[in-house]
Amino acid sequence: MGQPDLSRPRPPYVQVADALLNAIREGRYAPGAALPSYKALANEYGVAVGTAQSAVGRLREQGIVVTRHGAGSIVRPDLDPADLNIAGRDVGPWPEVLRSLQEITDRLKAIEAKIDERR
Repeated sequence: MGQPDLSRPRPPYVQVADALLNAIREGRYAPGAALPSYKALANEYGVAVGTAQSAVGRLREQGIVVTRHGAGSIVRPDLDPADLNIAGRDVGPWPEVLRSLQEITDRLKAIEAKIDERR
């Protein structure tokens, strides 16, 4: 894929996620195979490391990859390639919205806990 096309309406992280999904579909990354590090992906696609993290996060939300702290991200070992046509569909902004809402909820809980400690 190379670098994302900034003239396209899709954000760069979505374009990188789509390129990774295509690489998985084509067998470049088989079930159980490790994806490159975020830094390596960022270099490969000419994006920031955060953009690479978001791209892998999108695939994780779609159930295509799993990430283990310290071990990196791998294509789900039990992945059925037939599922990729369903998982690869654009589901719009909802996964991102839900993730943002969860982050807000977690932050509010942390703030409430600090307030309770001070009482």
